[in-house]
Amino acid sequence: MDNLQDRQDIPIWNAIEAKNFKQALKLVDKRLSKKATDYLEALKIYIRSLLPQASEKSAVLLHLEELVNKRPGFLDLAVIELYENALEEVLPGSRESWINTIGELRWQCVKANPKHEDTSLIGLQACLSRDDLDHARQIANSLEKNFPRNHSYIFWNITSMFLFATSQQCPENQKRIWGGLASGQISKLAAATRQASDLKELPIKSIHTPQELLLLDRITESFGKPDQRLEYLQEPNLGPESIVAKGEWGLWILKLRLMEEACQWAELFDLCKTLLRRARTTNEFDQYVESSFSDWTVWEAYFFSASKLEGQKYYDQIRSEVEWHLDPACKIDKSWKRNACLARVKLTFECSKAFSQDHVTEYGDANTAYNDLRQFVEALEPNERARLLSMLDQNTGLEKSQQKIGPSSPHTNNAQKLSTASQITRAINRLKLKYLVMCSIPEHERTQRPASNNVFKCSSCTDSCGVFCARCLAMIAEESIRSYQTAINDDGQITKSLLTTDRHPADDLCILAAMCLIKLGLVGSSSGSESLNGLGTTYLLQATALLESAWTRSKSNFQLSLLLVRLNSYLGAGSLAMRVYQRLFLKQVQLDTLSYSAFDRISTLHPHPISDSPEGPSNNRTLLEQLQKLQKLYKTSREHITRNTWLSFKHGSYNSIFEFREVAQKLSRSLSAVMSVVESNKIYRFTTNTVPAEAITQMLYLIPAEFENMENPLSDNNDYETFPNFESSRATPFEELSRFIPGPTEHRYRMNLLAEKVMLIVDPSSELSDEKDTLQQSLKQYLDSRRHLQNLTSKLGFESLTRSEQLAGHAYHAMALIITESCDQALWAEGDCKTRLENHDEELCDRLEEQADLIEQMQALVPAFQQTLNALYTAYEVGRTTVYFCRHLSGKGKAVHETQIEASKKITKTAERLIQVVINKCVLIKNGLDEGGWIDRVLQSALPDTPEKFEQDEHPSASLVEAVKQIIDEVFMEGWAGELVESWKDSIAGFSYIKMPAK
Repeated sequence: MDNLQDRQDIPIWNAIEAKNFKQALKLVDKRLSKKATDYLEALKIYIRSLLPQASEKSAVLLHLEELVNKRPGFLDLAVIELYENALEEVLPGSRESWINTIGELRWQCVKANPKHEDTSLIGLQACLSRDDLDHARQIANSLEKNFPRNHSYIFWNITSMFLFATSQQCPENQKRIWGGLASGQISKLAAATRQASDLKELPIKSIHTPQELLLLDRITESFGKPDQRLEYLQEPNLGPESIVAKGEWGLWILKLRLMEEACQWAELFDLCKTLLRRARTTNEFDQYVESSFSDWTVWEAYFFSASKLEGQKYYDQIRSEVEWHLDPACKIDKSWKRNACLARVKLTFECSKAFSQDHVTEYGDANTAYNDLRQFVEALEPNERARLLSMLDQNTGLEKSQQKIGPSSPHTNNAQKLSTASQITRAINRLKLKYLVMCSIPEHERTQRPASNNVFKCSSCTDSCGVFCARCLAMIAEESIRSYQTAINDDGQITKSLLTTDRHPADDLCILAAMCLIKLGLVGSSSGSESLNGLGTTYLLQATALLESAWTRSKSNFQLSLLLVRLNSYLGAGSLAMRVYQRLFLKQVQLDTLSYSAFDRISTLHPHPISDSPEGPSNNRTLLEQLQKLQKLYKTSREHITRNTWLSFKHGSYNSIFEFREVAQKLSRSLSAVMSVVESNKIYRFTTNTVPAEAITQMLYLIPAEFENMENPLSDNNDYETFPNFESSRATPFEELSRFIPGPTEHRYRMNLLAEKVMLIVDPSSELSDEKDTLQQSLKQYLDSRRHLQNLTSKLGFESLTRSEQLAGHAYHAMALIITESCDQALWAEGDCKTRLENHDEELCDRLEEQADLIEQMQALVPAFQQTLNALYTAYEVGRTTVYFCRHLSGKGKAVHETQIEASKKITKTAERLIQVVINKCVLIKNGLDEGGWIDRVLQSALPDTPEKFEQDEHPSASLVEAVKQIIDEVFMEGWAGELVESWKDSIAGFSYIKMPAK
């Protein structure tokens, strides 16, 4: 009853709350017969919108559309709110309809009573909350005109014009107009501020706050002159040192960047020198109030300008400033001293030709030492790198003389002393640097050589090798494992002081060892075999067991979990991968940035419900619930951002408006948004044989029509940087190196969207019958672009797809063409229509046969690893869709081209053969896992006793196997192997859903 206006309305609202809508309509009609009012008319429309009949909802929508053009604006806001509620009932969340109806009514209401400030404010808030920027601009303009003494309204008008000009809502031919108006108006305000004699008493029409200065820069960048931005920032009354700026750091950043772009090197050097001096200078109260001027951005600009000025005296000045910052007498915060320390590293290595170990020795126990040194070690000449490696082998530089750690001998291992965090950190940094010099840098250099040369001589061990040197990787892995064992066997000296949220300081030793083992696994798996007897599988099982063991000591280390998600996924242990993923406890935007690690291709790894763990029923969300939670993030984030736009206007935080919109753009076009829709629909279809209507509605909301425009690229928001990475900064990151299956790409997701349209159109469920015409029209529009068709077909061979996915992509593409062309009677008259359809039919059959051959030729299927499961589920999905596709066309009778009827029979037989091949392979895998002894086989593969167990001549280093055995006890290994086997059995439980479609 929020909209109650009269006591006589109480019976009407009681009837509405009781959902007795017919009674409510009778009461309204009775009141209207006595006296017609706008409120009662609106109330009647609202009640009709609550009725379930589609005819009533259509009538309500038609009434709203006519209302806008029929009469002048309403003065009663309650009337507009009732119409708004009615529209929400008929078309929930429809922004375009809201703008055309309610947005226009809001503006008419303001225009009819422009002096009523509250009405204008309510209208502006409503329009901004619905992202109705054109009406918001008009209302803001009205506020400025009618309340000229209000300083905020001046900037609301400017901001709303600029916001509209830079949005997709603004027609292209008007962008320069509205942007130019915003630029012209704010330029006048800037001129008034520049000419003001007293900045404490500025005129109303001038710039008053730092946020307004940031808005000035943003508008000038888009619609002003190129050199105007720097001119403003160099003005005493407008620059970062002005009273108006109030020390806004963002303005300093802008000024430094623009001075670099203008090549004002001498001025930039002097400015950086001044800022850094001010940063370490105290005020009269002995406080470092300007310490933020020691930001790394200032140091970078200091170095960059010095390099352009080309004089030793400039580097001498930098060196002096570094010493001032690092002087013990300077009590500036340690975070700013850290930047000075980085500057000293840069001076030490970048500005001298010879390698120096002074910094390495002094700061070897800093967690940041490796990342600080990495780029400089990469720049060393080969002889300097050899000298560094020799130093690291001799335990000098990073290690104190009394903390000797032998190369990798079990005999010297007992002499290691890693009982403090400082000693452990020095050992970690030493091994990371060895890994960088021995493995990562040479690997990158090998990839830069001609592709024909795939055999190299290792510069570290002189063995012949491929891109990866197995001997060097095994040495680093073994040494890391032994050091890790020493560090954790400390009689509780370190672990007893750790909180449950703390990480063990030795975790990076375990991660480094696992990374080496994963690379060795990639080398060992190069033959394509996924057998438990394969050398690659042995290394990957060792890495998995090692990381699982480490997690029990350091449960808050997310990098351990990210590696385990990937390894368990590769091993085909989907339930274990999901259990590890849920340990991450992701929050807010992390759902978008890290969901790829577990949910990308989850429908071809573990599409069915996950069984309870041995410990009992799980309280974690199901796969569909997890994906729905991710989809909820996208929906709520849009709503929150549009609401926050009004708050930013209200509080004068103009720069945040555009920052929010940039975030909204990225989230609305996120790869993970598409992934969540595609994967959830596939899971629904696999487990329930259809996709519910609400899931289709969600898909259309999250993936609007403009997604199909290739000119609007999707946003890859995935956080690959969180994944552990000790590789050379010039090389491929470890996240990408360790992909056992191609990672997320825009091309694959766009192909999935095309396949999704095809699958929804041919879905036999009657629940989707109302959506099919819309989907088919959308599919036709999607395929009408010849350029898109060429891109789609030409990219199917890219590395973003598995072989099975490539074949499926071709098949879905052929089905899409057949659906649109065989049902379009206007095309039948064209002379080549029959030939085109025959070519499409032949293409579809060929791809299905290739898919069947691919499945038939698969070897070493038990246990089923990720690539095997991906191939089986992908093949089954395309086969089942093809059967439904043929039935869909057969059901259309004469509405389909006559040649397609016979062709569909042949296609059906080919699809059924493909499904049968998949079913046969599933039976083979299930029977294989039903055999006993799998735990022993896992243990034998992970920790082999004899080299005869391997298919290749190569076998793992005995000392490496021994190192792994020593760090993981037998009880843990047996428990872990048992969980892995149970997860394999849980994975193949999904095979029970794979059946020949009922006729």
